[in-house]
Amino acid sequence: MKKTLSVLLLSCLLVTGTLAQTPITTPARVLTPAEQRQKEKIDREIQRERQIRASWAQDQRDYQAKQAEKERQRQAKKAGKTLEEPTVVKPAPLPATTSPASNRPSETVPTVAEPTRKGKKEQRKREAASEPANIPLAEPTPVTSAEAQVKTTKPERVKREKKPKSVDSVTMIPGGSDPTVSRPRQEFLPKGHLFEPILLDPLEAQTYGSLLPGYWTEGQKYKGSIVPFAFGFAKPFYRRTTEPGRSEEWVLDLASFTQFEAYHDNVANVARRQIMNTDYKISIIYNVRRGENNYRFRVYHLSSHLGDDYIYRNKITAPSPNSVNYELLDATYSRVVNNWRLYGGLGVVLRKSEERKPLSAQLGAFYKKPSTHAARLVGGVDIKFWQQTDFRPGIHGGVGIELGRTQNNLTFLLEGYSGFKPYSQFEQQQTAWIGIGLYLNPF
Repeated sequence: MKKTLSVLLLSCLLVTGTLAQTPITTPARVLTPAEQRQKEKIDREIQRERQIRASWAQDQRDYQAKQAEKERQRQAKKAGKTLEEPTVVKPAPLPATTSPASNRPSETVPTVAEPTRKGKKEQRKREAASEPANIPLAEPTPVTSAEAQVKTTKPERVKREKKPKSVDSVTMIPGGSDPTVSRPRQEFLPKGHLFEPILLDPLEAQTYGSLLPGYWTEGQKYKGSIVPFAFGFAKPFYRRTTEPGRSEEWVLDLASFTQFEAYHDNVANVARRQIMNTDYKISIIYNVRRGENNYRFRVYHLSSHLGDDYIYRNKITAPSPNSVNYELLDATYSRVVNNWRLYGGLGVVLRKSEERKPLSAQLGAFYKKPSTHAARLVGGVDIKFWQQTDFRPGIHGGVGIELGRTQNNLTFLLEGYSGFKPYSQFEQQQTAWIGIGLYLNPF
């Protein structure tokens, strides 16, 4: 019995040791269709990334080869120009190192010597034969020191040949021999003026104020002071310049001209300041500049209105004829000669001759010397003629100082006038005055 138990125990031990030594293998798990598609997608992405890296590496080698070729050509040109001593051109090496998986040795371009121009063609043939073949790579290769040297070498800048200019776009500079390209330049709301406002014209659109302690009407001195005041501007809103010295512009012109009277009322024993008259003006102007010649073509409307205080004081109860309500078209020419601005023009009234006689004329001169100083001497005279007033001249003169270094300067004038009344409906009255004025062109 004991012998039988011992045999059974020994058999169990043997079986247990055999099972322990035998490895247990689990069957391979079959991928689901979704997992299989995901695995294929990952494999495709890995392959695509390898191809992109290989393409980058190939492009890098091609670029380095082109730069080395440019460097060799530049050195060849230098050697061809001198022709004194043979120059040895040492091109940068172009290694074609492959990936570790391909285990291919890198190739370099041999050094080429080029003593003269005659061997230039032979050298190019040898260089073309010695260029490494394009070898596709699975992975990018590390950049060697030689490649880094080629990469950091800046390529020689090549001057681009200028394209021939068309005949229409080329103009000759006066006094020069080389043509320059001139393109029309357009500006909206530009600064300055092609035709500067006429400062001494009493009806010019500008801002000014005057104090006239001496004022005579029909030979009788006014007992008080007349204070003319105007607020106006002439602003270009479009300018076109085709070339230096050739420009055109359109200008909007607006102004109001008011005359105040300051006197002492002896009846009430008080000082009074009242409005005598106000004129309103609106213009559209076309200015043209041709070198030193300036032209102004203008059409404007002007109307005159007596002040209520003036009507009440002078007991005006019946309507009075008012010919200062008209439209006018005029043309004026201006040119600067030896610091003198000379100008002259003609105009015609766009009304029936029964309402207002048509012709008018204007001429004048104004002196202003260009200077970098803050103050400069100015002065001049303006003369107007109207058929409506039997061509009696209206002469306005002044001399004074201009302050400022910009286009919008302040001008102080000692001024005087003699002739027909330049504003209000009583233009037939013979008027004279003397006083001081402050003028400003804000635009």
